[in-house]
Amino acid sequence: MKLHFHEPPAAQRIGGLDAAIRSMQRAMEKLGHTVEVNPAARAANAVHFHGMWQPGFPSLAGQYRALGVPCVVSPHGMLEPWAWRHKLWKKLPYWHLVEKRWTRRASCILATAKTEADRLLRFFPRTRIAALPLGLTGDTRPDYPAARAKLGWADDETILLFLSRIHEKKGLDLLLSALAAATLPGRTRLVIVGPDEQPAYAAHCRDFAKQNSARLPSVEWLGAIWGEARWAYLQGADLFCLPTHSENFGLAVLEACQCGTAVLTTTATPWAGPLAHRGFICEPLVESVRAALFAFFQTRPSPAQRASLAEWALANYDWNVLAPRYAELYASL
Repeated sequence: MKLHFHEPPAAQRIGGLDAAIRSMQRAMEKLGHTVEVNPAARAANAVHFHGMWQPGFPSLAGQYRALGVPCVVSPHGMLEPWAWRHKLWKKLPYWHLVEKRWTRRASCILATAKTEADRLLRFFPRTRIAALPLGLTGDTRPDYPAARAKLGWADDETILLFLSRIHEKKGLDLLLSALAAATLPGRTRLVIVGPDEQPAYAAHCRDFAKQNSARLPSVEWLGAIWGEARWAYLQGADLFCLPTHSENFGLAVLEACQCGTAVLTTTATPWAGPLAHRGFICEPLVESVRAALFAFFQTRPSPAQRASLAEWALANYDWNVLAPRYAELYASL
C-alpha cells in the first residue's frame, strides 16, 4: 500500500507524539508499505492525519476526498476532556466553523484506546471510530544495573522518575505535594526530566520544591532529554511517576514498562486497566498519589517482576504484533 502521513510541525510533536509517529512509519515500511510524510495531496491507498487544530489539514483533506483517497484522523488526545476544556474559548468557535466539518467526513477516526474511542463518540456520533494502541518506540530492554552505573545512581538510593513535559496537565505539582506529605524510607531522589513547556507552571513547581525542601527527597531538575539518552533513565529508575490529569495513551508509560520499571499513573490514562495488577494506579489527587507512593514502598518490585513487566509490554505492544492490525484497517477503507 501507498500511505501518506500528515503531522504537526516538529515543535508541536516533541517527545511522545514524534516517537509514536516515527515508530509507526518504520513498522509500516518494514511490512513493505510505502509511507510519505507531509506530501502534496495525490493518489494513495490511505492518508493518515496525526493530530488536530492544524490550519492546513482541512484543505488537504478536501483535496484527498476529491481524489477518492480514504482519510484516517488520529486526534492523539487533542479532544480528551482536559485538553478540550483547555482554552475552550478559542477552540469552541474554531471547532464549529472549521474543525468538525473536515474531521466528521473522515473515513475513520482512530483512537489509541477504547476509553478514548468511547469519549470520541461525543464528537463523532456518525463517523466510524476504531481503537488501536501505539507500539514500542525502540528495542530497549531492562538493564537496571548498567543504567544506574552509567547515571551514577547508588545501589541504596530509590529513584523516582518524572519524565515528561513540565505542563500543568502532567501533574508534577501533585507528585511534589504528595511526596512532601509522605514518609519516605531510606535514601530517595526525585529525578525530573522534561522541558519547561509552561514556564510559569514550572517556576511554581520549583518554588514549591525549594520552600518544602526539608520535607521532600532530593530533587534533581535535568531539563529536556529526548532520543536515545532518555532510555537509561527509564531503565535505571525504581518507579516512573506520571500523575497526569489526562492522557489518551501515555507513551512514556509504555516505554517505562518495556524497561521493566514500575509505573505510578492515574485513572485519567488508559493504563488503569492493563496495569491494575502490574503498577500503582491512583486518582489525580494529592492524597491518592501519596497512597500509591506508600503502596510502592511497601512492595518494591523484584528483578523478576521487572523482567515480567517488560515481557508483557513486548508481547502486547511490539509493532510486529500491531503493524498488521494497522495495515488491515487501512486496507478495509
